Amino acid sequence: MDEEKQQVTEVSQFVEKDFLISDNLSLIPSTDIISLEEFRKYLTVKLKFLLDEKFDMLVNILYRIDISEKKLSQLFSGNKKDSIPSTLADLIIERQLQKIQLRKLYKEGKL
Repeated sequence: MDEEKQQVTEVSQFVEKDFLISDNLSLIPSTDIISLEEFRKYLTVKLKFLLDEKFDMLVNILYRIDISEKKLSQLFSGNKKDSIPSTLADLIIERQLQKIQLRKLYKEGKL
């Protein structure tokens, strides 16, 4: 399997779990996306909806994902409100890739 496709699969699986709103329902269901950029665009649309309609839910999700409070504070205090969803998508993907890397290192006994 192509390395980027593998990354997209792993990231989307993590994100799907973090966006669970009930036992079997996620706001970000697994989809057949083949690139991180495509996933980023998809995630940005969902994040815009959460920002506009379900902000409390978004805050809980960001807490579960463990996005840096400092980064979030900088993002939400900035002047570019239109770029918040896409920047949040970047932060989420970045954090999920970090988690994947840490788990890989742990499995290899390097931690």
